[in-house]
Amino acid sequence: MVRNYIFGEPIETDAVVKEIASSAWCDGVFQKKEDGFHYSLKEDEIVYGLGENVRGINKRGWRYISNCSDNPNHCENTNSLYGAHNFIMVGDGVHETYGLFVDTSGRVTFDIGYTDIDDLSISMEEENYKIYLIEADSYSNVVQEFRELIGRSYIAPRWAFGYGQSRWSYDTADEVREVAAEYKKHNIPIDSIYLDIDYMERYKDFTINRDSFADFEELVEEMKKENIHLIPIIDGGVKKEDGYDEGKENGYFCKDENGEDFIIGVWPGKCCFPDMLNDEARQWFGDKYRILIDKGIDGFWNDMNEPAIFYSEKHLKEVFEKMEDYKTMNLDVNTFFEMTGMIGSICNNPEDYASFYHNYRGKRYRHDQVHNLFGYYMTRSASEAFERYVPEKRIL
Repeated sequence: MVRNYIFGEPIETDAVVKEIASSAWCDGVFQKKEDGFHYSLKEDEIVYGLGENVRGINKRGWRYISNCSDNPNHCENTNSLYGAHNFIMVGDGVHETYGLFVDTSGRVTFDIGYTDIDDLSISMEEENYKIYLIEADSYSNVVQEFRELIGRSYIAPRWAFGYGQSRWSYDTADEVREVAAEYKKHNIPIDSIYLDIDYMERYKDFTINRDSFADFEELVEEMKKENIHLIPIIDGGVKKEDGYDEGKENGYFCKDENGEDFIIGVWPGKCCFPDMLNDEARQWFGDKYRILIDKGIDGFWNDMNEPAIFYSEKHLKEVFEKMEDYKTMNLDVNTFFEMTGMIGSICNNPEDYASFYHNYRGKRYRHDQVHNLFGYYMTRSASEAFERYVPEKRIL
């Protein structure tokens, strides 16, 4: 049985494909309190879910935060990784078994016996969300109900389940050839090699560095003969030059509060984020994948789409201005740590995420309200383009 509970005015996420009539909330195994929803954990109860995350399959004993983050340090004390998967399963797995899905584009905190060893609490940053509660007699039946709720998942091509070699970075085409040759020499099967940002011309999306990958098309064909698929990276930021003008003229980039393009820095320097949540902008960006598809590429690595921000032009300017003051100071312990803290605040600053906007379904939303949708919509941009141009082909 699946029940749907609506609170406030939720932003549509497209996560659910099965229509479930909404009900009025009634406390049961989950209790609604001022600080969120609570579930009493039994002594040995295991909590499953939350997708790809730290600390193993049993999520009990830690606090997890659904807030897509570009965090390369996957330590035991990490709270957020790249994805947000707001689904958990609890119960005995035999008789009373429950699944709970929080359908929201914003930040969600799952405190699973961390603050109180016997209490699972779920809290949302904003009071606009849907709760889907699944009741079944086993974990497998909960999963079946959940899969019907969210629809069929993307299925990767068969070769993608083989071994893929990925690292930062291969600087030249000959380095890629060397990797393939070494695998063959040592009789290790390999199905794919990932290309990080150095295959690009100055780290710009949908370009090729012809100095170091002059024969890119030939390289793709060589690898195909060895049954190796090349998977180039595509990043979420568009460099402020060349193709940028096309996006600017059509208003395809995320805006600041004043309606100007919001300028951030990532791999190529100053960039703008395509408004992946805007239908027209998403199609425009997706069309660019054809540049590489036409060169024989059948797999893509969509990256930096949490989205990652090295700096915003606005905040970086504030830091530089303040650094001028520090230059003339006698830095004591307080001002020294104040200075280092300010420098440390440049990357992935929460204030930056609350400083730009999307045009989503005819409404303007501040980014932090829809933050966890950005990566999904970038990948959707690609997959919709594949359906337009190569519907007969399964692409990674």
